[in-house]
Amino acid sequence: MPTMQQDTLRRVLFEAVSLLARYHLGSVIDSLLQKRLPMDSDTVELWRVLGRKFFVNQLLRVLMEKLKHSGNDQARTSSAKPEADDHEAALEPLKITRAIFEVVSTLQTSEAVQRLLPELLPVLLKQISATLGKEMPFPQFSSQRKLFLKGHTSDDNPCRLSLETLEAVLRTCLDGKWLWLLRKQGAWAALEDPRAHPDGVGLLTGVLLRAGTISLPVVLVLTQWLDAPSANLRLMAAAFFAELMKEPALQEWRCFQPILGALAEKTQDPSSTVRQMAARGLGNLVSGAPEKLRKHKGAVLEALRRGLEDMASAEVVAESLLALAKVVDELKGKAVGSTFKDLAKATRSFFDAEQASLRSAAFTLYGVLAASATRRWRSFFTEELANTWASLVLHLRDPDPGASMACQGALRLCAPFLGLRRVRQGIAVNTWLSAAELQDDICSQLAQESPEHQQALYIATRRCFLRSCVDLQAAALDIAGVLVEHAGTEWLTGEEAMLLSAALRVLRGDGDPRVQQAAARLLRATGLEQPPRRR
Repeated sequence: MPTMQQDTLRRVLFEAVSLLARYHLGSVIDSLLQKRLPMDSDTVELWRVLGRKFFVNQLLRVLMEKLKHSGNDQARTSSAKPEADDHEAALEPLKITRAIFEVVSTLQTSEAVQRLLPELLPVLLKQISATLGKEMPFPQFSSQRKLFLKGHTSDDNPCRLSLETLEAVLRTCLDGKWLWLLRKQGAWAALEDPRAHPDGVGLLTGVLLRAGTISLPVVLVLTQWLDAPSANLRLMAAAFFAELMKEPALQEWRCFQPILGALAEKTQDPSSTVRQMAARGLGNLVSGAPEKLRKHKGAVLEALRRGLEDMASAEVVAESLLALAKVVDELKGKAVGSTFKDLAKATRSFFDAEQASLRSAAFTLYGVLAASATRRWRSFFTEELANTWASLVLHLRDPDPGASMACQGALRLCAPFLGLRRVRQGIAVNTWLSAAELQDDICSQLAQESPEHQQALYIATRRCFLRSCVDLQAAALDIAGVLVEHAGTEWLTGEEAMLLSAALRVLRGDGDPRVQQAAARLLRATGLEQPPRRR
């Protein structure tokens, strides 16, 4: 073929290969798969010619079965086997994937893909998982070949090649609006990014479910992946079922119970991202099967409560807090039972966390707990708020917009438990105020109504400044300045004045500019002269 360029003779060769494939399909496929990546134009054209023949159903099934059993199953079994053969074995699933892409891209009808989709979809998802974050497995001596690959946007990125093949498959059997939605949501880019991969799986699953592409056979295959040795494969399955938990389909397929048990078990998976997706799935149970949540509330609450103790991953803790917010909001305080008190105490421990996602999630759950406090827990929550109200007021000026907004929502929900009448009324009435304006209004009310509470807020501010990250230090100095502006400095004892000394030290040093600016504002509010900067 490389030497024969006349169109008439090339067509003869194509027909000859097609005749061979009609009677010896396996041999032809094996021969074509011996070609190296990137595929030359002749090999690409041969795959496309075969895709236009009547035996395309059989062709796709053979390729699918080969992809299903390729990869690790072809790994070296003898130390005497050349290393180059290992690399060729690792390249085999990529060659098969590219072959499927070329065949599917030339199909005139969707009949073949529609028939094989329940089997083909899991195979391609598994290939995406296997290639996530990987590079082309070329041997060391093939540096020239790597240079030759530059410019081949799919062949030089195995995960992108897998995604392009999946997109080609879906293009043949889905309405164009679903493909447009996947592109608009950024599903393909997320699937290729190891950090955003779980979100990409969720987007893909949601669209395929609405398009009617997810079926029971697909679900049964992915169920087995939850216990796979590969962390990537477990992650793919956990993210898939986390999204599926939003829908009632699992109950229709009568496989809800084992999936729920598997997700609860995966909250203790060695992979932190799998644990995070498992927690998300338990939270999404509120949308998909609220009646099942009430039936299994004990197991769900316990699994998510354990997630709050996962000190190895802030993402798992934040996901567990958000999932608990959904679950508690659905169950309400009475159904939560004695776990209510443990959750409230655990949640407040994250108010001053360094990670903004943790602070935001903690404020969200705390607000839900306040809204769900039944008569049994009202006295407890009133005592609880006596210890936490100062932190809530402090974080109204949280440097993270999400945390600040969540804190404002939590404070408004906690307002009925506040003992300060004027402050409580101000929070309830002034709903149009921004978080910073609300904080200023509360400090003004404290100066008039309760110097004791004002002093308590100042102590909480000093504690936050001494223990927290740079962002929160600036917020702490800001609220200290607001307090001083409204009440002056006469009420400050020697202990409370320590924050002023700390502000002076900040200005003399070379710290973070945000903290220095906040310290300067505090000192201006006290009327102190700004000391000259040290040379």
